[in-house]
Amino acid sequence: MKINSVLIATALLSPLAMAAPHSASGIILTYDLDGNEKLSLEEFVDARRQRFAATDTNHNGTLEEDEYVYEWEGKMTTRMQADRKASVKQTHIRFNAIDKDDNKQITKAEMDAVGERGFDFMDQNKDGVILASDPDPVREGRADNSDDKPKLEQRPMLRMPTTHNIEGFMGLYDTNGDEKVDKAEFQAVRDEQFARTDENGDGVLTEQEYVLEFEDRLDAQYEKTYDGQVKQTYVRFGVLDKDENGHMTFNEYMQSGFRSFSRYDTTGDGFITLDDPAPVFKRESTESDDKATQTASVNN
Repeated sequence: MKINSVLIATALLSPLAMAAPHSASGIILTYDLDGNEKLSLEEFVDARRQRFAATDTNHNGTLEEDEYVYEWEGKMTTRMQADRKASVKQTHIRFNAIDKDDNKQITKAEMDAVGERGFDFMDQNKDGVILASDPDPVREGRADNSDDKPKLEQRPMLRMPTTHNIEGFMGLYDTNGDEKVDKAEFQAVRDEQFARTDENGDGVLTEQEYVLEFEDRLDAQYEKTYDGQVKQTYVRFGVLDKDENGHMTFNEYMQSGFRSFSRYDTTGDGFITLDDPAPVFKRESTESDDKATQTASVNN
């Protein structure tokens, strides 16, 4: 069945709406009230109505800027703290994986071996130079995972820059900005990072040193992400508050909501499931419309 136009019209006349997530999995996890991993339009509207009511702390039937931002800050903090905990846990696991001889220390040789494997993975033509124009490498066995069953999982909000793609790799290792990285430039960055992590200068890294260095970078990324999200939430409120009166009605709130639902209901049957084909994003609207849509449809 197609999305019920009567239901949409009725919903737009009632007060509720927060921008929807950036993936089918995220939107299901956020709004699936009965936990059956299948989100109907009716369930989506009901869940957003409940969220709108909970956000409307002064119970005047509209959302003011401070209410809107405060609600998102609470959800963002919960998710980012969980992301941070998971990242730190993974760092302990990574330490033990690098510590091949299990002596609770990482030597320079062990760290260099990891770097060598990483460089070789990125250097697809094996010429000793990685270019900014190179395509992203693909790990063996991951080129086609179309047979894998989609997983119901929320994308982390707190993410460290990755060096597993060309953009992230160049951002970290292209120190002279010439859009290429050879082994000498790569190794220089790795050497500096090892020395910085080795706080007592004994030539080896303990698990505490390894994890603390990562936590320093992680916390800097946390602050950057948090501040950026808060600023974007203020911008988003302004975009959704169409009449610019400082009060977001349910009608205004649900405009982005219905766009998001329609985007991920790719079969047009009024349900979002993990089996639905992924949407194809096109840039056919005007620049101003694109900006408003992208601003309104953030991952919350």
